[in-house]
Amino acid sequence: MRQSSGPLMRALALLCGGLLAFSAQARMQSMDDEELSTISGQGAMLTVDASTYQNYQYTRLNFGADISLLTNIDQLSLGNYSRTGSTTVSGQPADILINNFALGRVDNANTADAKVVPFQIQDPYVEFAFQTNNGVRQLVGARVGFGKAQGDLSGDILSITGNLQGQIYGPASIAYDYYTRNGCPNIINCLALAVAGDTPVYADVVLLKAGTGEATINGQPINRAEQIGIAKGDSLHSDAGGLIASLIPTLSTTSNCQALGLTTCFDLTNYKTIYIGKPGSTDINTGAQGIFFSLQNQNVPWQDLANAGNFVNTQSGAFANFPKVGSGADAVYPILINLYDALRGLPRQSTCMGSQAAGC
Repeated sequence: MRQSSGPLMRALALLCGGLLAFSAQARMQSMDDEELSTISGQGAMLTVDASTYQNYQYTRLNFGADISLLTNIDQLSLGNYSRTGSTTVSGQPADILINNFALGRVDNANTADAKVVPFQIQDPYVEFAFQTNNGVRQLVGARVGFGKAQGDLSGDILSITGNLQGQIYGPASIAYDYYTRNGCPNIINCLALAVAGDTPVYADVVLLKAGTGEATINGQPINRAEQIGIAKGDSLHSDAGGLIASLIPTLSTTSNCQALGLTTCFDLTNYKTIYIGKPGSTDINTGAQGIFFSLQNQNVPWQDLANAGNFVNTQSGAFANFPKVGSGADAVYPILINLYDALRGLPRQSTCMGSQAAGC
């Protein structure tokens, strides 16, 4: 059986090479016995899994390791090619395009007490998808993923193609305060938000088409999204009791990126640093699960390692997967943003030593 390679293999080599460079950027230097005695380390356990699904064959290389890193990249660009069609919702040149991309942060960066707070990764892996056609085994997709991940992801996010499931949350009073800055243009909306007071509300947020809030078009997922927010037809929700809480979903149903007079679609560039995993936690066990980046030359289903028995259907091109795990009250989101920050945006955390916040 002959193996087939091509542009996808070259793209994969660049992707894997870049990711491996995160943890291998120092030159080799000999150490004497005294220096070696002060060093502790971890050996990575490599295992290989093979599986099949439909007419695809998969080979996954699992690296049983914990990785802590701080990395800066001028530009992360995946799937840079001409793409057309109704589901392409922006003029961005790449499926995934992030300038000044960074993982991890530096606290007190411009002081003598500067401290690196690394991005944590547990159980990374690389996986390949193959198909056999006319006796030729062809590579049709590849992905790099993490068992768990936690920490700060920074950048100027210009476009994302894929699955990004987050949640915004907070008291309704924050929405009221934000709305009344414009002089309360709709008295009914103002009254509803005022009466809701500190009632806790929340909503799922996903990638959207700017201006309409559509997450899909003609049943197909959008690509090259520039915005995130509450999808068209969805609404704010509340688990609190009482009449007002029960009316919140009806009153706040979104249409054309508006609900109760509030904007419900937000530019991804508003969020310069997003915390992946449980906010405030440094325990990798509370990290986000199921994250991966993939490249494929056709639509490929990838096994969802965070939700057993499920598969993630990816589009041809580049794809980023940031899924929630579980459902209902047990759902765990990779991204949680309080309502105040969702409305105003998030500043960039410093990712460099010294006064330079980015681009080091």
